[in-house]
Amino acid sequence: MALETTVKIGVNIAISTAAISALVQLLPYHWTQQEKLRAVRTEVNQMEARVGNLQTEFSLNFDPRQTKRNMQLQGYRFDPNQRQVVIKDMEKGDSE
Repeated sequence: MALETTVKIGVNIAISTAAISALVQLLPYHWTQQEKLRAVRTEVNQMEARVGNLQTEFSLNFDPRQTKRNMQLQGYRFDPNQRQVVIKDMEKGDSE
């Protein structure tokens, strides 16, 4: 009976040692995978923000109600009914 118990304890210690050894070898791999996952999540969040901006810009560029505004922004053209305001430097204007 004592021999059987000793053998069981020895086998359990051997199995426990093998399990601890496997965990020690797997932990660094797990940590590197977690770091890679964090990097990918950060990149995904950045890309989602960029996609949102691009979708907003796309919808503004192809919105028929915004055509006149887009022409002004992209072509530096102004509505004929809009007056141009020119600001002059008052100090230069007084000396001349």
